[in-house]
Amino acid sequence: MTTFTTRHAGTSPPSTARRAWSLLRLGVVAIVAVIVVAAGTLVGLRAARAGVLPGVSVDGMPVGGSSEQQLRASLERVERRNGRARVRAVRGDDVVTARAAELGYAVDIDATVAAALAPGRQSNPVTALTDHLRAFREATPVMLVERVDAEPLERWAETTARALSASPREGGVRFDGADVLPVRPRSGARVLPGPLRDAGRAAALAGGGEIPVATEPVDPVTTAADVAAAVRRARRAVSGPVTLSRNGRVVTLTPDEIAGLLSSRVVRGGRDPRVRLRVDAQRLTEVIGASTIAAFEREPVSARVEVRGRRVAIVAGSNGFRYDAKAAAAQLREVATGDGLRSTQLAGDVVEPELTTAEARALRIVEPVSSFTTEHPCCMTRVKNIHRIADIVDGVVIEPGETFSVNDFVGRRTRAKGFVAGGAIQDGKFVDEVGGGVSQFATTLYNAAYFGGYAIPQHQRHSYYISRYPEGREATLNFPTVDLQITNSSPHGMLLETDYTDTSVTVTVWGKRWVDVSSKTSPRTNVTDGETQYKENNDLPRGARVVVQEKVPGFDVTVTRTLRFPDGHRDREEIFTRYLPQPRIIERNRRGG
Repeated sequence: MTTFTTRHAGTSPPSTARRAWSLLRLGVVAIVAVIVVAAGTLVGLRAARAGVLPGVSVDGMPVGGSSEQQLRASLERVERRNGRARVRAVRGDDVVTARAAELGYAVDIDATVAAALAPGRQSNPVTALTDHLRAFREATPVMLVERVDAEPLERWAETTARALSASPREGGVRFDGADVLPVRPRSGARVLPGPLRDAGRAAALAGGGEIPVATEPVDPVTTAADVAAAVRRARRAVSGPVTLSRNGRVVTLTPDEIAGLLSSRVVRGGRDPRVRLRVDAQRLTEVIGASTIAAFEREPVSARVEVRGRRVAIVAGSNGFRYDAKAAAAQLREVATGDGLRSTQLAGDVVEPELTTAEARALRIVEPVSSFTTEHPCCMTRVKNIHRIADIVDGVVIEPGETFSVNDFVGRRTRAKGFVAGGAIQDGKFVDEVGGGVSQFATTLYNAAYFGGYAIPQHQRHSYYISRYPEGREATLNFPTVDLQITNSSPHGMLLETDYTDTSVTVTVWGKRWVDVSSKTSPRTNVTDGETQYKENNDLPRGARVVVQEKVPGFDVTVTRTLRFPDGHRDREEIFTRYLPQPRIIERNRRGG
């Protein structure tokens, strides 16, 4: 029997296939084994070398085997060392030195640490293992990551540029005694901050060094011709003495003194002359001296309006003078450098008086407008107060629209001002006080203003009616709460003239008649009788009774003032007053009565 064996193309005998499959498995196992061994080796090496690989150096400094913390400490030391490097900016003989840290030098520690730790830690295990194996036989250099921060670098460049720049020297003059010496103009140099900034950055990164700075010339404003003109003026200024006078006092400044006061200054903006002389105002004041200045000065004197008999006279006023140091310095410069006389009246502040002669005449105080007199018993202490306040107010001038306040003008009535204790009414009671009795003057002044047609914006009547005063037309005073104020409502000035005798006081208003005044007083209404009050006084004899105050009835009254103006119109003013009833007061001693 014959046996046939069939083979298909592309097939191997079973033994051959099995051998191939075995070899494949062995290869895979070998590769896996290699990978496992390499991975194990890499893991082992990484575990054994947790920090920087051996052989790694940063900017030439060996750091292999360092932990991350040790590496950071080393880099901080490098940063401090490199930051101490000196950078010298030089322009000629001028040098500005700074440390690299002042220019903003710093080590980027985070970036440098990352670069130093990178070898052996790559994501590619082959590359990482290769770095570990290479670390056994060769070094791995890592660059130090450095930077220069912009803000401190810019500050250093600007500050250094200013320090090394040279301003041009302007022309001028100086003095050696009375000798005039020219100061020639000279160009300056400006350091360019841009190139300086770039060079400073490079020097800080290079570990310091010297920087020659770039400059551009700066021309002065002044020229040789400006200096020549200033020298001529300065020589004229010290060519002789200068005399200043005022109010009969004279001061003469010698050429040496003038030279000591002078200096030159430059005027910019194209004005001519560019070099000008100036006088030191403070030093001029010291040279003239306080006593001479005091003799130069005068207080202003106000014009006065005086009543002489039955006419009015204007006493002329005069201007005052105040020394002005700046004005005197400018005047000395002009006189000393000018071509005219070297003596003049001292310039300063002319001070006008409070009332000039022209203003006094313009007030048109020419005639008596109104007058009023009140009478009083002779020889009481209150009369001294009436006379004293009349003397103080005598001659007061009130300008149109101005309000005169008796309290503001006279002030508190005190013994130092010549007032004495006298009878007065306070809160409806009769008392003794310094200045008591001045209400008599207030009533007199009130009526003079009333019949002159002037406005009376503030006044206060007495609580009780006093028979020596007109009903409803009287005023009282008490500093500072009770005042009498008069407003000059006329178009002309008014002057208060006072006069008195032992038994009367008179106030006359001088000015110019401007309105006709009439007055009407109403009958009394609401008349009420005063009550009787008793006060115990054990100083009286037993059973004695003394009447110390008689009763006076209280009542209401209205006063009407009518003003008739030249243009025909009229104003009516009604003033209502209510007087309290004055009680009858009896002092008694009831012991044994």
